[in-house]
Amino acid sequence: MPLLRPVLLALGLVAAVSSTAQPAPPSNYARLLRDDDAPFFHVPLGLCEDYPEETTTAAIYNADFALLDRAGIDLLRISFGWDGVEAEADGQYDWLFWDDYVRTAVDGHGITLIPYIMYTPRWASTTQDDNTFWRSPPRDFAQFGEFVFDLVTRYKDRIHSWELWNEPDIEWYWTGTAEQFAAFVKVGAEAVRRADPTATVILGGIAYQPDFIRELFRDHGVSPYVDVVNMHNYYETWHHGPVENIGEYIRRVDEVVERYGDGQPLWMAEVGYSSIREGARVSDDYIAYYAYEHTPAYQAVQLVKTITAALATDRLSALAWYELKDLPPGDQVIGDNNNRHLGVALADHTPKPAEGALRFINGLYAEPMRSIDDEVTVPRAADSDIVVHTFEQEDGDLIVVGWLQTRRVGEQNDAGDGMHRDTRRETVEVTIPRATAGDATFYNEMGESVPYANYRQEGEATVVLAEFEGGRVYIVHLAKDR
Repeated sequence: MPLLRPVLLALGLVAAVSSTAQPAPPSNYARLLRDDDAPFFHVPLGLCEDYPEETTTAAIYNADFALLDRAGIDLLRISFGWDGVEAEADGQYDWLFWDDYVRTAVDGHGITLIPYIMYTPRWASTTQDDNTFWRSPPRDFAQFGEFVFDLVTRYKDRIHSWELWNEPDIEWYWTGTAEQFAAFVKVGAEAVRRADPTATVILGGIAYQPDFIRELFRDHGVSPYVDVVNMHNYYETWHHGPVENIGEYIRRVDEVVERYGDGQPLWMAEVGYSSIREGARVSDDYIAYYAYEHTPAYQAVQLVKTITAALATDRLSALAWYELKDLPPGDQVIGDNNNRHLGVALADHTPKPAEGALRFINGLYAEPMRSIDDEVTVPRAADSDIVVHTFEQEDGDLIVVGWLQTRRVGEQNDAGDGMHRDTRRETVEVTIPRATAGDATFYNEMGESVPYANYRQEGEATVVLAEFEGGRVYIVHLAKDR
């Protein structure tokens, strides 16, 4: 959910360009496109950050790059504002900020940038209303196409993916119709292709509505114009559902793409959880139940749970956490106060626990792997809150991640003051049809480790025993004997 600043749009009907006919992207972008025939796949993890040209200094973004370096992250989703680059009139560009930013990020730090293009400038918008001009369709979609062509042409030596808009399925970011957005995407995609035939075109990430993608693909013929479908997710912050529903959400999008699309890879290039609340209230959509929810410490736990549950679907090609750092108190935002507290670091780059969790999980999931949830046996009582995901790495190691589901059905309405103590305890026995005989290590969400002995071998199976406590996440790495 980016900062409140106008930026881009446009539409128009153009000849469809099949994504399968395009030259291969550079290797650092090709790694973001899952090969369905590969049994194991590494999903790159990234961060998101917005850079208002009027307030961002070189010192700020260099500190951002330092954070990426220490977290081992080399993937960053940013936004190019049409309103910022072409603020005054058609064809009058100001590239000064972005020329230095892109060069420093890519050449200086080896960052793979995955930008989206957003925000209509006032001069191009169908409305002059202060609250909506930046998210309204432009009067002439061709002007958007011209901007996209010039933008891609300028940076095509360093950037090779371009996402067209952001969360077009909600009025916070797009006031037009789905039909208008379809025409807009076609204009933008055609402009990207003309400027850089090797580039990857990303459909603007949806906020939460797979049916919006279905309408674009089924009714308006958008699929041939895009190479990747992106989705966003903020369960338990701006959505009442539990984070465990993330798998169902990804599978719904995947089903739409399989039925109406061309088998495009899926990204979840914006997902997050805030570290703030007011009493029990988190947002209009979520009320906290337990005292630990929406605290800096629990944000780290939720980060591990969210990324793990998403990767367990084996359907994502890339995932990016929103966002890199909290916002200064005076900055305007789209939406509510949660938007100021989504970072893995404070506004001054002081690490929050979530930064340590991201650094750890990025290393833990660094090798190609696959989910083997459908092969693993996890006995549960009917009222159990146990969640377990198991991954097999390409080298034969196993990773078991478990927790007790925090958001329970019915608790939204009786949350009270949101200060309930979580006294739940459940013991689980996980049977994995793989033999291991190497070292076993237990980790918490911060990567703090101790040797783990609470497992046994039963022939060609490994049985892991664990006692889960509410509000925590448990991670066991089982090394294959070598």
